[in-house]
Amino acid sequence: MEYVRMTWKILIGIILMFPMEFAYGQSLTSTSASFTESTAYPVFNGKDFIYYFCGQQGQQNGSLTASSSGGTVTFSWEKYTIASGSFSYFSNETGSKSNLTGLRDGCYRVSFTDNGVNYQFRAWIINGWISATASITNSNCQSFNLQGSASGGSYIYADLSTNQLITINPGFKYIWTSNNLPVSTLQNPVIYQPPTKNTIYQLQVTDRAGCTESSQVTYQSIVAKANFTWTTTQPGETNYSLPEAPLTVNFVNSSENADPDKYEWFFFKDHAVIVKEGAGGAKVDSIMSQSTAANPVYTYESSGSYIVKLVAAKQSTGYTCRDTFYLKDPIVIDTSLVKVAPAFTPNGDGINDVLTIKTRSLESLDFIVFNRWGRMVHHYNKSGFIPENSVLAAWDGKINGKLASPGVYFYVVNALGRDGKRRRKKGFTELVY
Repeated sequence: MEYVRMTWKILIGIILMFPMEFAYGQSLTSTSASFTESTAYPVFNGKDFIYYFCGQQGQQNGSLTASSSGGTVTFSWEKYTIASGSFSYFSNETGSKSNLTGLRDGCYRVSFTDNGVNYQFRAWIINGWISATASITNSNCQSFNLQGSASGGSYIYADLSTNQLITINPGFKYIWTSNNLPVSTLQNPVIYQPPTKNTIYQLQVTDRAGCTESSQVTYQSIVAKANFTWTTTQPGETNYSLPEAPLTVNFVNSSENADPDKYEWFFFKDHAVIVKEGAGGAKVDSIMSQSTAANPVYTYESSGSYIVKLVAAKQSTGYTCRDTFYLKDPIVIDTSLVKVAPAFTPNGDGINDVLTIKTRSLESLDFIVFNRWGRMVHHYNKSGFIPENSVLAAWDGKINGKLASPGVYFYVVNALGRDGKRRRKKGFTELVY
């Protein structure tokens, strides 16, 4: 009998030390808590659960449910007062369960007798909430700061022996996103390479209890991004991958967020010219021309390899932010070339009817055709030569409006290329019917 009494004393001691353990169904729980953890009393010999309830500031969402083994009992509730360091009456309720809702922060204790055994359980209630604020500071041409701040309810409980207050770190975690994409998990990140569009940044703050709150801020863009492409109306040719000079280029400005009156275009000299002028360490002015038009049209008069730079700017209070874009690949213009067809058939069938002279990037052309007796039968001379002039330079096989006799003819070409090279050529061509 003495052994049985000792066993019950040990069992009751265990229940009082660990009040959340179940014994034949007797318990104190909370099924609606957002998060649960155990106390860490510095002195008091025992552990209790802390139930967190997330909500808005001022809301009392705490709830506890005490249960008997199934029989009707009287549940006596007490609440711990930190100021006095003691428990005092809170409420009584009879039944097999007692459910308290709308509870404020604090420690609650319930006592009841079930089947002749006294039970006592404790639990702490903490109503959590978060207030979050997002803002932007230090916005300049290179970066800006996202500033996140958060505050919340006081996560505090007390040692039941000494009444010593124990403060729990809420452990705020910050997540920044924009357009549903992650940006940073720092509280106050620095954003480099600011976007060129006004952009919304969302901040979500979460604490140790899983309570969350969101805020957002809009970045008002003060930066520009320079960009462009180029096109030309010069017809391409199957056998030549490069355009020829003179080449008129249309520059298509695709910059973002730049002021329309703040574009600066820089057209550089041919790369070979820059290298030559800089030989020996000489100081070189590499700029050939400039423009402030939004979409300039520029004509390259000479063969070469050309780089183009665009500077786009956005002006705002206190700042003028500039961005620079260079062509990834230079504009390459073909070297000079002259070719005369070895034969032609001016029979009117629309195929090879004229003696063509193929030219590329010429500045001037002098083209003469002689018959077998040395008489000049065709002459074309042109300074300021352009690609379209090749059609005019061709010989239609007529002399004074009449078809020339079939046979071999002699030609002489004297041309100056837009690459500075003299192109001279002599040879024979055959007129065939």
